[in-house]
Amino acid sequence: MVKKETIALPSREKMGREDLLNVSSETIRGLQTRLAVERFREREGDSTKLQYLRVLIAAMQTHNAILRDSELEEMKLRIASLEAACEANR
Repeated sequence: MVKKETIALPSREKMGREDLLNVSSETIRGLQTRLAVERFREREGDSTKLQYLRVLIAAMQTHNAILRDSELEEMKLRIASLEAACEANR
């Protein structure tokens, strides 16, 4: 019996850091489970799966960078707003 590993992703919703962390955690758990055997045996399709895992990891890194950039931009706007409010109160 072949166990299929699936990673549930939110549909059409913007993924946040928590979602990325969940996907990452599931990916790591799946790899740990596969590697924690006494004798590792390559399975048919392993090379294809590894290629998809590499793409998934690259996509998660890119998504995380975009989230970080948007959070930094939001913080810049908040700081500018606070500075403007402080100037107005002087």
